[in-house]
Amino acid sequence: MLHKNMATVSILSLLLTAGCDAGPGSSTVESTSHNLTIWELLNMKQFSFDLVGRGLNGTHLNGDDLAQHMLVSVSLSGVVMPKGAPKDLTLSATLFKGAQAKGKKPGHRDAVGAVFAGNLDDGTTLKLRIDDSSFTQGSSSTFYRFAVSYQAKEGWLPLCGTDEAGMPVLAMPLNGTWEYREGIEGGGEWSDSDTLFTFACEGYVLAKCVEMGYEPWAEGKLCDPAGNGSDCEKATLQARHQACARALRADYCGDGTSYTVDGMLINLYDGVGIRTDSEEWQLEAEWDEDGAVCLAAQRVPSLPTPACLVGLASPDCGQPDHFEQGTLIMTEIPGTDDSI
Repeated sequence: MLHKNMATVSILSLLLTAGCDAGPGSSTVESTSHNLTIWELLNMKQFSFDLVGRGLNGTHLNGDDLAQHMLVSVSLSGVVMPKGAPKDLTLSATLFKGAQAKGKKPGHRDAVGAVFAGNLDDGTTLKLRIDDSSFTQGSSSTFYRFAVSYQAKEGWLPLCGTDEAGMPVLAMPLNGTWEYREGIEGGGEWSDSDTLFTFACEGYVLAKCVEMGYEPWAEGKLCDPAGNGSDCEKATLQARHQACARALRADYCGDGTSYTVDGMLINLYDGVGIRTDSEEWQLEAEWDEDGAVCLAAQRVPSLPTPACLVGLASPDCGQPDHFEQGTLIMTEIPGTDDSI
């Protein structure tokens, strides 16, 4: 097993605000320890680890007429409103703008009843309707979730399925699109877009990473705690959200291929204090938005060996100062020593 380096290091701090400067109630992470001072969440909730699985998103739709097809994106153009002419909307964080009545401020219920065009992997389109909305106080802002249904031969069916109580599983809209294919260059990759977005179903990786604190729209700045504040750089959490998605799926090679199984426990933490190292577990890997930076142990040894494993093996994988050198997230796994 590779043990953690206990040396004290200087790490970046993250200040999340509505813009570049701190506002009321904002807090700055100032940490010079491998323990990483916890970022003070606005809702005072702290995270440790999550059940994770293979799915990038709820991409397989139910219903015989949609068998084997995936919803790859949703268009913000020509949205059919319950009343009036179709509108081109914009997505600000998880709030649809442009759906509100003239002279009104945007609200999360403005899009209830609106019908969007979803794009399937075979080039056809699918009607998607927002049936209801709710909101959640996240780590840096409020985000919105929606009950979404799709039009099938038998009527309107829940896009993300139903929960144990028979209620529709909610989805949050996230800017841009993801490449769902596996084993290809660019697999699992996120692409920015002003006109397309993704409905991220709750319980799947894209939504989980938001709920874990990596809200991709959150703006702020990265600062060296040893500096005087003049060397800060503007940043968002998009890259860390993407690194989280790679990590939860164990997409070591960054080609969309998952090397995990449903129900695996992992400890996931970063260098800016959004999530801290809460367990004394075995190091698995370091991650950035393109996949694993280095690999110390394979999460599920019984699965096929990743083709990129040899290139990722590193004797110093897991050093805390790697957070200053491009690593965004580190993961640990419970169990016996299966170091590579």
